[in-house]
Amino acid sequence: MVPSLYEGFSLPAIEAMATGTCLVATTGGALPEVTGVDNDTVLSCPAGDAEALAATIRRGLDSKELRDRIGAAGRARVVERWSWRHCAALTVDQYKEVLSMPHNVKKLQRRDSK
Repeated sequence: MVPSLYEGFSLPAIEAMATGTCLVATTGGALPEVTGVDNDTVLSCPAGDAEALAATIRRGLDSKELRDRIGAAGRARVVERWSWRHCAALTVDQYKEVLSMPHNVKKLQRRDSK
Protein backbone atom coordinates (compact mmCIF):
# COMPACT_ATOMS: atom_id res chain seq x y z
CA MET A 1 0.00 0.00 0.00
CA VAL A 2 1.22 3.48 -0.90
CA PRO A 3 -1.08 5.95 0.92
CA SER A 4 0.97 9.05 0.05
CA LEU A 5 -0.41 12.54 -0.31
CA TYR A 6 2.31 13.17 -2.90
CA GLU A 7 4.92 10.95 -4.55
CA GLY A 8 7.49 11.45 -7.25
CA PHE A 9 8.68 8.15 -8.65
CA SER A 10 7.66 5.55 -6.06
CA LEU A 11 10.19 2.72 -5.87
CA PRO A 12 8.14 0.97 -3.14
CA ALA A 13 5.16 0.87 -5.52
CA ILE A 14 7.30 -0.57 -8.33
CA GLU A 15 8.84 -3.15 -5.98
CA ALA A 16 5.42 -4.29 -4.75
CA MET A 17 4.06 -4.50 -8.27
CA ALA A 18 7.12 -6.45 -9.43
CA THR A 19 6.26 -9.21 -6.96
CA GLY A 20 2.76 -9.57 -8.38
CA THR A 21 1.21 -8.04 -5.27
CA CYS A 22 -2.07 -6.22 -5.76
CA LEU A 23 -1.10 -2.62 -5.03
CA VAL A 24 -3.38 -0.15 -3.30
CA ALA A 25 -2.17 3.41 -3.88
CA THR A 26 -3.44 6.96 -3.83
CA THR A 27 -3.45 9.27 -6.83
CA GLY A 28 -0.96 11.61 -5.14
CA GLY A 29 1.69 13.15 -7.37
CA ALA A 30 3.17 10.90 -10.04
CA LEU A 31 1.70 7.67 -8.67
CA PRO A 32 -0.90 7.25 -11.45
CA GLU A 33 1.83 7.63 -14.09
CA VAL A 34 3.91 4.98 -12.36
CA THR A 35 1.21 2.54 -11.25
CA GLY A 36 -1.26 2.79 -14.12
CA VAL A 37 -5.03 2.79 -14.30
CA ASP A 38 -7.34 2.07 -11.37
CA ASN A 39 -8.85 -1.40 -11.50
CA ASP A 40 -6.40 -2.39 -14.23
CA THR A 41 -2.87 -2.43 -12.75
CA VAL A 42 -3.59 -0.85 -9.35
CA LEU A 43 -6.42 -0.21 -6.94
CA SER A 44 -6.31 3.54 -6.44
CA CYS A 45 -8.13 6.23 -4.53
CA PRO A 46 -7.80 10.00 -4.07
CA ALA A 47 -4.91 11.18 -1.92
CA GLY A 48 -5.98 12.42 1.50
CA ASP A 49 -9.33 10.59 1.53
CA ALA A 50 -9.14 8.10 4.40
CA GLU A 51 -12.62 6.69 3.76
CA ALA A 52 -11.84 6.06 0.09
CA LEU A 53 -8.54 4.42 1.08
CA ALA A 54 -10.37 2.11 3.51
CA ALA A 55 -12.97 1.25 0.85
CA THR A 56 -10.24 0.53 -1.71
CA ILE A 57 -8.41 -1.75 0.72
CA ARG A 58 -11.70 -3.56 1.46
CA ARG A 59 -12.37 -3.93 -2.27
CA GLY A 60 -9.03 -5.70 -2.66
CA LEU A 61 -9.44 -7.84 0.44
CA ASP A 62 -12.93 -8.94 -0.59
CA SER A 63 -11.93 -10.46 -3.93
CA LYS A 64 -9.07 -12.89 -4.48
CA GLU A 65 -9.84 -12.84 -8.20
CA LEU A 66 -9.43 -9.04 -8.27
CA ARG A 67 -6.18 -9.19 -6.27
CA ASP A 68 -4.76 -11.85 -8.57
CA ARG A 69 -5.76 -9.98 -11.75
CA ILE A 70 -4.43 -6.61 -10.54
CA GLY A 71 -1.25 -8.25 -9.22
CA ALA A 72 -0.51 -9.99 -12.54
CA ALA A 73 -1.27 -6.87 -14.59
CA GLY A 74 0.84 -4.72 -12.28
CA ARG A 75 3.78 -7.08 -12.59
CA ALA A 76 3.46 -7.06 -16.39
CA ARG A 77 3.46 -3.22 -16.34
CA VAL A 78 6.65 -3.13 -14.28
CA VAL A 79 8.42 -5.68 -16.47
CA GLU A 80 7.41 -3.76 -19.61
CA ARG A 81 8.17 -0.23 -18.39
CA TRP A 82 10.55 -0.33 -15.44
CA SER A 83 12.81 -3.37 -15.86
CA TRP A 84 16.56 -2.72 -15.75
CA ARG A 85 16.83 -3.86 -19.38
CA HIS A 86 14.16 -1.38 -20.49
CA CYS A 87 15.65 1.49 -18.45
CA ALA A 88 19.12 0.75 -19.85
CA ALA A 89 17.74 0.82 -23.40
CA LEU A 90 16.07 4.18 -22.72
CA THR A 91 19.35 5.54 -21.37
CA VAL A 92 21.25 4.38 -24.46
CA ASP A 93 18.59 6.01 -26.67
CA GLN A 94 19.01 9.30 -24.79
CA TYR A 95 22.79 9.22 -25.22
CA LYS A 96 22.40 8.54 -28.94
CA GLU A 97 19.96 11.44 -29.27
CA VAL A 98 22.30 13.84 -27.46
CA LEU A 99 25.35 12.70 -29.42
CA SER A 100 23.50 13.16 -32.72
CA MET A 101 22.68 16.83 -32.02
CA PRO A 102 24.46 19.03 -34.60
CA HIS A 103 26.72 20.85 -32.13
CA ASN A 104 27.80 17.54 -30.58
CA VAL A 105 28.44 15.95 -33.98
CA LYS A 106 30.76 18.87 -34.82
CA LYS A 107 32.62 18.45 -31.53
CA LEU A 108 33.03 14.73 -32.12
CA GLN A 109 34.24 15.30 -35.68
CA ARG A 110 36.82 17.85 -34.47
CA ARG A 111 37.99 15.43 -31.80
CA ASP A 112 38.27 12.55 -34.25
CA SER A 113 40.23 14.61 -36.78
CA LYS A 114 43.01 15.40 -34.28
